[in-house]
Amino acid sequence: MAEQDPGKLADHLEEQADDLEERSHKLGAETEDAAKEWERKRSDPNVPGAPPRDEDEPDAPPTGAPSGKGDDRD
Repeated sequence: MAEQDPGKLADHLEEQADDLEERSHKLGAETEDAAKEWERKRSDPNVPGAPPRDEDEPDAPPTGAPSGKGDDRD
């Protein structure tokens, strides 16, 4: 690896970290939107392939469904 100025390297890594944080937030929002859409479809009897929630089923998302919660470490 070529030698780099530590200041420039730090700036570059900070930009990458900011970009990854922004992408993480966007992905979290998309996941939450998808979970809400799935619940909306499950409540509509006209949507094929979206079984309604059982009355005794807890409010937790079904197995395999996205929870909308990420690993938010600040």
